Amino acid sequence: MRTHLLTAGWTTHPAGVARRGAGRAPVRFPALVAVVEHADGVLLFDTGYAPRVRAAVSRGLDRVYGALLPVHVTPEESVAAQLAARGVAADDVTTVVLSHLHADHVGGLRDFPGARVVADRGAVALARSARGVGRLRRGLVPALLPADLPDRVVDPGDLPPADQADLAPLAGARDVLGDGRVLVLPLPGHSAGHLGLVLRTPGVDLVLVGDAAWHTRAVSHGELPHPVARAVTADWARYRGTLAALDALARRRPDVLVLPSHDEDAIVAARAALAG
Repeated sequence: MRTHLLTAGWTTHPAGVARRGAGRAPVRFPALVAVVEHADGVLLFDTGYAPRVRAAVSRGLDRVYGALLPVHVTPEESVAAQLAARGVAADDVTTVVLSHLHADHVGGLRDFPGARVVADRGAVALARSARGVGRLRRGLVPALLPADLPDRVVDPGDLPPADQADLAPLAGARDVLGDGRVLVLPLPGHSAGHLGLVLRTPGVDLVLVGDAAWHTRAVSHGELPHPVARAVTADWARYRGTLAALDALARRRPDVLVLPSHDEDAIVAARAALAG
C-alpha cells in the first residue's frame, strides 16, 4: 500500500478565522486529497477543488460562498488531472471516502463516476435536500454532487468493525478495504456526519481529520478558531470534544500523525514522514 498527499487547489481566508489571534492577514488553505494505492484499487480521501467549483459558486445564492472562500484551481491542479499525470485513470479509483460534503472536499467527485463513495448517508440526504440560507450556512453546494450519489454511497455503519483498541479515545472505526490498514471513523462536530480516515503505514499511523481541525495547533495547543466559526459549525460542543480526543490520542501515541486538510505546513511534514 502506498500513500500520496496531493493538494487540489486552494482558497484564502484571514489567518485568525482558523486560529484565534493569528491576525487578519490572508493565508492559503490547500485542499488536501490523500491517494492510497492498494491491491484492491485506488482510494481517495476527499477530492479537493476542480474547475467546476468556480462555476458552481458564481451563480445565485452560492455566490456568497464564492466571495467568502474564493476558489483557486486550474484544470491541471484537479485531482483527476494529477492522477492522470501519474498514470492513474479515473476508472482506477474504486473508493472515495468523503470527510464531509463541503465544496473543497467534493469538488472533484464527479470525475470518478465508477467509485463507491464512503460517506455518512444522513449527511448526503441533508446535502441533497437543504435549501436557501440554511444550505448556505451549512456550506453545501448540491450542484457538485453526482445525481446517482445515493446509489453509490456506502455508509460507514455498513462496513465491518475494525480493531481500534490502539485508537482510544477515538471510537467507531470501520474497516474500509478489509485488511485493517484503512479505517474510517466518526469525528463529529464540524459538519453533519463528519468522518476521518486512519492509514496504518510503516512507522506512522496517519490520521486524516478533514476539517475536524483546521490547524494542528488546535489539537496540540487547544488554539480554537475565531468565535465566528461557530456560525458554520454543526455542533460546537462535539467539535471541541473531537479535538480533545485527537489530542489525547496524539499524546498517548507519539507514532500517530494527526493531519488536518488545510494546514499547509502539516501537509509538508506528513509527506516527509511518509517518505521515511
